[in-house]
Amino acid sequence: MRQELELVRAYLELMHMRMPDRLQFDLQADEAALALRCPPMTLLSLVENAVRHGIDPSEEGGRIDVHVRVQDGRCRAEVSDTGVGLQRAGDGPGTGLATLRERLQLVFGGDAKLNLAVLVPHGVRAELDFPAQASPA
Repeated sequence: MRQELELVRAYLELMHMRMPDRLQFDLQADEAALALRCPPMTLLSLVENAVRHGIDPSEEGGRIDVHVRVQDGRCRAEVSDTGVGLQRAGDGPGTGLATLRERLQLVFGGDAKLNLAVLVPHGVRAELDFPAQASPA
């Protein structure tokens, strides 16, 4: 997870350079979460989706918050954005989210969940839940 969050930070810093007045972000993770196994490109896919489909289309831009914690033996990650929301972003989850769900299925079987929630007044929260497994050394 530590490496995944480093990639997310680097990506968001790059996007912030591209649109400095339109993108703010915050990353938070429990210390315990940093040592967990995380399939490559999992959080990065969610963050990229938030930028591409939420923040980019919004004239005002917006904010992306990434929070990762360990709770009850599970890794729970949330990527929230204050962008245009699902209705204006398109017809719903696309290829990127379908591919992510397939990757989670391969790694965790049926023990991983990815849900999208509409935020009011606008924006989307992607909620990811999978078993908290230590990353191989």
